[in-house]
Amino acid sequence: MRLVRKGQLVGLLFLFLICISCGDVYRPTIIPQPVPTPDPKNAHSTFAVNQNGTFSAGTGMQVNVSGDSAAGVTNVAILPVHATLLGSKVWVANQGADSVSAFTVSAGSGTGTATNVNLATGAAPSFVESTEPTTMYVANSGTNTVNAISTVSNAITDTIPVGIHPIAMVETPNNAATTGLTKKLFVVNSGSGEVKVINVADMTVIASIPVGASPRWAAYRSDGARVYVLSHDVGTLTALDALAPSCTPANNNCVVTTTAVGAGADFLYYDSRRNHLYIPNPTTGRVAIYDASNDALPLLANIDLTAAIPGGGGTPCPATGCTPVSVTALPDGTRAYIASFYIDNTSANCQQTACLQAQVTVVDELTNQVTKAIPMPQVSVSPVADCAAARFRISAATAIDSSRVYVSSCDASGVWTINTSGDSYFAFVPAPGSAFAPTLVNITAATQNGTDTTFTFTYDPNSGTPLLLGTLVTVTNISVAADKGTFAVTGIGNGTFTVSNPPGQSTTGENATGLGQPPRQNPVFMLTGS
Repeated sequence: MRLVRKGQLVGLLFLFLICISCGDVYRPTIIPQPVPTPDPKNAHSTFAVNQNGTFSAGTGMQVNVSGDSAAGVTNVAILPVHATLLGSKVWVANQGADSVSAFTVSAGSGTGTATNVNLATGAAPSFVESTEPTTMYVANSGTNTVNAISTVSNAITDTIPVGIHPIAMVETPNNAATTGLTKKLFVVNSGSGEVKVINVADMTVIASIPVGASPRWAAYRSDGARVYVLSHDVGTLTALDALAPSCTPANNNCVVTTTAVGAGADFLYYDSRRNHLYIPNPTTGRVAIYDASNDALPLLANIDLTAAIPGGGGTPCPATGCTPVSVTALPDGTRAYIASFYIDNTSANCQQTACLQAQVTVVDELTNQVTKAIPMPQVSVSPVADCAAARFRISAATAIDSSRVYVSSCDASGVWTINTSGDSYFAFVPAPGSAFAPTLVNITAATQNGTDTTFTFTYDPNSGTPLLLGTLVTVTNISVAADKGTFAVTGIGNGTFTVSNPPGQSTTGENATGLGQPPRQNPVFMLTGS
């Protein structure tokens, strides 16, 4: 018994020694679980610039990435054509009003009221650009000048004469300042076939560089060392040394290389993640991809949009071809997206008004091969807006979190959304209502075919605009109750329009009326936000 007690005491003493020797060394460590961060796309936006005819103010529309909806709309001025984001404001060039508008980006819903800066009469601004927090530059195609505008006072601080018909600009990025060289603004003059280089320190033109007939667009490489200029008529891509202190036409010491890319291209896109240049060519229906990490600009791929997709799938465009006009790429560097369209005069839904069929072609940025074609909803060619003359009849931009691709469509009067998780059409964000008059029609008959009702009609002499696919039409005075109401137009024939109306009935000899809502405004440019 005594031995048992001694054993118990020894065991207790052993356990006690273990405990006091542990200290904090062997205590289990508790790792706190962090609170999940909110979905980043809740704070992201893109922006569409919308025209509203030639006599009414257009709008800037902020698109909420999280909700795929309009977070806010603000009036700008007549015929906005281009926009850029600088800090917390979107700046818009209003070609029809000789002005520039600036409005504040919303963190939630609604946008700030736009402030307008009036330019010289006949300025016809075509482009806005800046990488400086306190200055915005606007290219005036009508007066052949560039204005510098203070972002603090919204006053014009300088007017710099440039070449004929300035149409685009790029300013070397902020990181170019680390080279110790002067920050520069490169102005593309389509009428004089040259690029004027402006020293922004004193607002003087320090170089004039010939780049070939009708240059249309420019982009800078992410390190600020190169500026690329695309010339439409001669079909060249000119790489300029943006770090050279000055240029002289005699030795052309600013031109690094000139690459033939084919005549007809109007736009180029630089993907900073992959260091690639994308050039969609509406004339050839192809999209060329170049390697910008090499001054020789080797061609990586020349995508034929009428060719079969490797691995299966329909071709993005019909054999007759289509018009690629815009390219964007995901910030994560995985995929690029080509926006193109063709006019369809054969569709049964568009016998009275031709249809525009747009599609987005997906390119794997690792292989530079097409992986998918995403058709957008077919829409009527706009009978009220001159979409064919728009610089960007359709325009693509990505959300900075890579979750969405947005494509604005002038003819569709809104913005299409692509969900990049499956690369599929996802939603439509309509543009604001326009100032155009509503459509008035006289209905004489209704024909039921399955779940569709086809109304026979003539336009009222006082009708403002023709019917479009998607137009909401309110039918009244018809004898059949099931044929009354508001319907969306799903097809337009010769003297007929069709709607989805399962309970409808056929009837003839009617004298009913239809009132169509006015068409919406017409987007002409899409801009990636923050």
